[in-house]
Amino acid sequence: MRSCDWKEDLEDYLEALRYSEAPKKTKTALFRHLCGEELKKQLRAFDLKPNDGCEGVTLQQVLQEFDKYFLDCQNEIFASFTFLEIKQEQGEKFTDYYSRLRNAVVECNYGES
Repeated sequence: MRSCDWKEDLEDYLEALRYSEAPKKTKTALFRHLCGEELKKQLRAFDLKPNDGCEGVTLQQVLQEFDKYFLDCQNEIFASFTFLEIKQEQGEKFTDYYSRLRNAVVECNYGES
């Protein structure tokens, strides 16, 4: 899952539970609760400090730090290889095949410099 996908899912979750207007501290605490042990360990390793005028570390700070962290984890070569290996399955509708291709090509960064 791409980072923008899970961030969008998180925003939807916050909105659905009416946390979107909650204090920044509450949103950050909710993220820490939901993110799992591995991300919690990495979050502690970031050693983030609150922005000026903020009571605590904001969710925006946390997400920006994870964006930087996961940027190094993208492997365009592997994504391109995976994309090129996609074949239409026997009996698969073309629209389903096309949808899989469209989703896979996003990870390849084709057309970006």
